[in-house]
Amino acid sequence: MAKKILLATVFLFVLSGFTAFAADLTQLVPETAAFIFSINMGKIVSSESVKKQIDDGLAKQTPDQKKVFDEFVQKTGIDPFKHLKEIVVFLSAKDPKAEKQEGGVLINGTFEVAKILDAIKNDEKAKQDVIVDKLDGLDVIKGKKETDMMGLFLDGNTGVVGANASVKAVIDVKNAKAKNITTNAAFANLLKKVDTSASVWGAGLIPQTIKDKLAEQAKNNPQTGPLAALNAIFFSFNFETDLIVNVTGEVDKKESMEALMTSVNGFLAMLKMLAGPTPEAVEILNMIKVEGADTAAKITLNVPKAKLDEVKKKIEERMKAGPGAPPSTPVVPAPSTPEPTQTPVPDQGK
Repeated sequence: MAKKILLATVFLFVLSGFTAFAADLTQLVPETAAFIFSINMGKIVSSESVKKQIDDGLAKQTPDQKKVFDEFVQKTGIDPFKHLKEIVVFLSAKDPKAEKQEGGVLINGTFEVAKILDAIKNDEKAKQDVIVDKLDGLDVIKGKKETDMMGLFLDGNTGVVGANASVKAVIDVKNAKAKNITTNAAFANLLKKVDTSASVWGAGLIPQTIKDKLAEQAKNNPQTGPLAALNAIFFSFNFETDLIVNVTGEVDKKESMEALMTSVNGFLAMLKMLAGPTPEAVEILNMIKVEGADTAAKITLNVPKAKLDEVKKKIEERMKAGPGAPPSTPVVPAPSTPEPTQTPVPDQGK
């Protein structure tokens, strides 16, 4: 139960609105992490479409839902739409088959820590499942029963939830007893290439265990074989106005590129085929570009806001027309992107 509460807390943070980001949480990610996923909701909620969704959602609250939300804000001092800023999820390179995975979620915001802890201590339901204990002088929230997860606040602006080992590692980084991920030369190189100012971004070094698993799967699905050559991947998404997606995969050597590009184009062709009954999706998929150069395969998508609005309008019109209504304009899937042309891939640096 305690694990479910901690996970529910994480989901609450993820689904809530945030203000602009003002800190670099990557400085707290342990050196042993292999993957980072960051969400800057401050940028996301500034878009008209997201603002409208939030307003519509609040307006549709039942009296009971509004009461629960208002009580939560009053007791904890946390207004999710004002006080939370960014989330960074990190995962270790541990064997994916291991029983317990190491990873955590760092949350940046403005917290009245004492008020939050008092709310937990005084909540009858919470007291049945969790306790507030001490760890290295910090108040830690953990389950009464044996659990491998916990959460705590490093200060009034930073919280962390995750596996015990990962949370302890973050504390060590905070206290300068351990190194952060930027001291990992390979990962630091990835961070220079990815757009860390994007609404959503991520970067990861592919562990050998994953590469071995992909190679094993290739026996039944040859298309996954070339993916085993991937050493790293990084991506960014921006969608405040236009939808801009950049995904780059780096392989071990140039000789691996042809097979990788064939695999990527094959997956794209399959997506277009599956999306056939939804012409609006095919329109968007036809705008994806796949390029290859040296040891990098790059997938890009840039959909102007006007096009997004057009597609949205078509979907709404088709829904109004009822199930089975034919599309106003049939869309034919574009041919797969040609094999890689060895032209320089623009750097995705900041």
